[in-house]
Amino acid sequence: MMDLGLGPAKECQWIGAEQREWPYTMCGQKSIEGKSYCAEHYHQMYKKGSSNTGARKMEKLIEKELAELKLQQEIEEIDNV
Repeated sequence: MMDLGLGPAKECQWIGAEQREWPYTMCGQKSIEGKSYCAEHYHQMYKKGSSNTGARKMEKLIEKELAELKLQQEIEEIDNV
């Protein structure tokens, strides 16, 4: 089910490139907090850069951000126990 509220969705909004006809279906996995994609699709969405150097920089930034988000989620899970 798609979240129609403001801000990033709670479920991954990834629509695969293979989908060519309506109705489109989205991934639907739990998205990274504050993002509109799950970890796998967030990485796929932003791993491409405008050049090889740009791609490497972008990949490192994404990996760092994903690690920070994972740590934040782990902390929240511990707090909720």
